[in-house]
Amino acid sequence: MVDVDESAPADIVDRLLWRDAQHLLGRHTAAGGDGNCVGCGWRWPCSARRLAERADAVARRPWREAWTLRHDVNSMRSVPGRGLNVPAEHRYRRVL
Repeated sequence: MVDVDESAPADIVDRLLWRDAQHLLGRHTAAGGDGNCVGCGWRWPCSARRLAERADAVARRPWREAWTLRHDVNSMRSVPGRGLNVPAEHRYRRVL
């Protein structure tokens, strides 16, 4: 049996990529009062937000493009201090 996300729009080619994009978009929603992402604390728009927006768009394109971007999304999870579930007090902050 194949698990199909029924909530995905009909034009989605890569449902897994789209679902990951929605998850990231939900976590990196806006800038706080300091101009940093409320989800990760990096300068808005953070790299996770930009990647999620790109993934959302690419999920509608031919599978070859989606496949390449899926690798980029998965790589984002392995960058030290930039993980998706790192508590705020343990995140690396960029110093300008």
